[in-house]
Amino acid sequence: MTQIKVNVNNQPMNVISPISLSELVALKQINVDGTAIAKNAAIVSKRDWSTTYLNNNDTVDIFTLVAGG
Repeated sequence: MTQIKVNVNNQPMNVISPISLSELVALKQINVDGTAIAKNAAIVSKRDWSTTYLNNNDTVDIFTLVAGG
């Protein structure tokens, strides 16, 4: 295992590799309901989160649906 740098929602973050998108969401304690993820500007289907792994210098954008008026 090695440490890599990723950018999550414009914030630099060091994580242990290998790490999947599912593991990143769990690490950040984000509720998956209403959540979407883009890796390097490409939306990743929720069913692929557990098999999509991060590489050094990847950019991850996590979007969460917020209800309101």
